[in-house]
Order: sequence, then C-alpha cells, then structure tokens
Amino acid sequence: MIAPRPTVFVTGTVRSPAPQFQPPARRRRRRRSSPGFSLLELSVTCFIISVVASLAVPAYIQVQLSARTAAVVNDIRVFASAFQNYAHDKANWPPADEAPGVIPAGMAGYLSATNWERTTPIGGLYTWARDSVQAGQRYQAVLIISTVGENRVTADRKQLVEIDRKIDDGDLDTGNFRLGFRNQPVFVIEH
Repeated sequence: MIAPRPTVFVTGTVRSPAPQFQPPARRRRRRRSSPGFSLLELSVTCFIISVVASLAVPAYIQVQLSARTAAVVNDIRVFASAFQNYAHDKANWPPADEAPGVIPAGMAGYLSATNWERTTPIGGLYTWARDSVQAGQRYQAVLIISTVGENRVTADRKQLVEIDRKIDDGDLDTGNFRLGFRNQPVFVIEH
C-alpha cells in the first residue's frame, strides 16, 4: 500500500491528512486445488444414509413378513376348500399315501392350479394327512407344512403367530392352526 502524501497548505505548514477508514482485510478462502469431498461432507452423508436405512430395514422386514403370512393363509384356505370339495364329491377324504409336496391321489383336478408342489412361503412343503395324531390329539383331516431335508419350515414364532392370527385364534396351542409333531405347523380341516 502506498503511503498518503502530505498535504501542503498555503501558509507553508505541512500537515498529515486525516486518517481514512479502511475496512479490515478480508480473508480469502483458497479454492481447492483438487475436486472431491471433505471428510465432514462424507461423514454427514454417511450419517444420513444410516438413519434412512435404520428406518427402512424394519419396515421392509415387516412387509416381507406380512406378504409371507398372506400367501400361506391364502394357500391354506384354497387347499382346505379343495379337500372339502373332494370329500363332498366322493363322500370320503382322499388317501394320504403321498410324500410332502406331491399331490394326493385323486386330487389333481382339485389342486392342479395351486402352489401345492412348491416350497411354501415359510419353507417346507405342504402335506396331506388323514387320521393323524398331532400333539397328542387325533384328527380326521389335516394339512401339514413339513420340513423336508434342508427345506426347513421357519422357526420364527412371530411369523407363525401372525399366520394363526389371520386364519384362526392367534394361539398356536389351540384352534385349527397349531403346532403339531416336531413343531410343524398344522391346519386341522376336520377334528
């Protein structure tokens, strides 16, 4: 900065000029030499993503649970209706000689367009049983969701209670939907 020049008055005396106001020197921010994100920006982004994930994951799990529940409830209703229609048409229940996931003899026309042969939404395969003992009680006709090899039925009690609540009384020890032999889900069609 250049020093101000003294002012000379006519009388011959030299006086310095009145000091002028100068704003404080502004700090200039340096521009980054390389493009990228600062550590703070990255941490804030990670925090926001983690908050969103912590809210979204439980909701996603609940949606999956509800979808599996609805699918099993629908399957059981369709199957129970098919077996009851067979019993009404033939005056007897179909034979129960087939392995899990195999359509019982005589039931092809009743179960052909269903999910009987597929793995259930909660694991395992659907099985038909007549004159079956489940948890110490004998039932005339039941649908069982059976564990077969590595294809295991879920042990998630919350899932099973939710299915029971939708189709029966919400108690796995009573009603038509219950836990039977080896804690496999059983739906009683006829006591």
